[in-house]
Amino acid sequence: MKPAGFPLLILAVAGTLAAQEPARTSARLTQQIKATLPGYEPPPPRVLDQPKDLPADPDILVLPKVTVKEYRPPTHDPDVWLTNKAVGQKAMAAYKQSMTDLEWALNSWFIPLVTPPASARARYAYRTNKFGNEVIRLGSLMDRIAAEDPKAAAELRQELKNLVEGRPAGSK
Repeated sequence: MKPAGFPLLILAVAGTLAAQEPARTSARLTQQIKATLPGYEPPPPRVLDQPKDLPADPDILVLPKVTVKEYRPPTHDPDVWLTNKAVGQKAMAAYKQSMTDLEWALNSWFIPLVTPPASARARYAYRTNKFGNEVIRLGSLMDRIAAEDPKAAAELRQELKNLVEGRPAGSK
């Protein structure tokens, strides 16, 4: 066993030197530093947008006008929270359920470099089904808009048609 006397002595000396209080700045130097720095000015109080004509009723509380400048949170899509592997498993399960056992036995085989594997076809079918459901949801929303404003609904239907057909937005 190696004696620990010398390293222990060095550690003790270093500890006592580190525990000593650092040297203080002189009062003259402190005053010179304070003289060169600008003085503290508190910020002005915030002025709220209060209406000029306050109601006479003391039970009415008038709140200031507020403008929210945040982005809308993303829509509720459960696939956003899933990993790519989990989405693939979900798509494969939906694809397998959409077929009979015979269809699955025939469609689960593929020839590499010639036909896509079942997992790729499942992901494509899943995305297509998801897009179709969104188009159906937007169509029902446009039906409700058409009851109030038929012209706006017609413009929205044209934009949805452009989206489905892959045309640029605003084209006729």
